[in-house]
Amino acid sequence: MWEDPSEKEKDEMIKKAAETIYKYDMDLVAILVLESIKPLASVGGQLGRYMVAPFIPFVSERTLPYFATFQDKQNVERLIKELEEYGRKEDEHRKKMKEERAEKGSEKKSWWRRILPF
Repeated sequence: MWEDPSEKEKDEMIKKAAETIYKYDMDLVAILVLESIKPLASVGGQLGRYMVAPFIPFVSERTLPYFATFQDKQNVERLIKELEEYGRKEDEHRKKMKEERAEKGSEKKSWWRRILPF
């Protein structure tokens, strides 16, 4: 019942959690919260297992591997790094798009600029 997931499963869970957080544009808030609670990750994981145990028949057993994964501080840190990487990629994409728009803007002049002599 309380089996720890393999490293491959942990990687998949971390990536899935990061994608979900980033999908809803909550990456900055999640990083702030995760950095704040990282020292208490093991205590929170154990407490979560204790509090969820009576409700496992009603919830699903899919949540148990998440408790096992994120009670380890290194996995919380990996999630933070994954979120930061998503943010870095998004910043690079925005910068690239801005540069492309600037290049297009310099080639095309507005109709007002075309009729002015200066």
